[in-house]
Amino acid sequence: MDDNTTTAVNSLTAGLDDLASYLERSTLVVLAYTDIIERKYARPALDKISRYFQGQPLTMTWVTMTLTLFAATSILPVLSFIALSIFALCSSMFIALAFGFAAVVALETMFVTVLLLVLGGLLLFSFVFATFVAMAYLTFRLGQHLQTQGRFGIVEWVQETKQHFASVSVKPEDNDGSDGSGVLVPHEANHEVKRENRSPSPSISRPLMASSGST
Repeated sequence: MDDNTTTAVNSLTAGLDDLASYLERSTLVVLAYTDIIERKYARPALDKISRYFQGQPLTMTWVTMTLTLFAATSILPVLSFIALSIFALCSSMFIALAFGFAAVVALETMFVTVLLLVLGGLLLFSFVFATFVAMAYLTFRLGQHLQTQGRFGIVEWVQETKQHFASVSVKPEDNDGSDGSGVLVPHEANHEVKRENRSPSPSISRPLMASSGST
């Protein structure tokens, strides 16, 4: 256990030493490049500007003032250019989105129109096909009636067709064939007339008794 701890500590120490040496080497490289830039570019430029100021102070002052004024006055145009560029970019994106939305709406409208036309055509086809099937069935039934009953089958076919297309409404009636609950009671097939047993009225029985008494 102690050996593992010692090994880990040694590895960590070695890593830190490597990192420190790497940072030191990087710092030395940066300092070397900075020194090269200073010696080859910065100091010669400053010395040259200083000699120009000493030799031609008026000209260098004019150049310095020109550059300073240019830098000061160019801030507003640069900011305006950046703002206009951003505005143009946003406007272009908005216009592109608007045109895209309009194109999508136009395409969806066209698709909906095509869908409605297709559905209308399918509805018309279904209506025509159903009508054709119904006419074929009625023609078939007419043929059956003519085959079985001859010319009298036409009347039977007409009655059957009326039953298919006419709506029959049944109203309950207060008669002998109903019980008052709205449910029809089937009549007898032979349509027999019911006879009522009526008792003779008193006005008729009295003359009969008077005639029998006189006799």
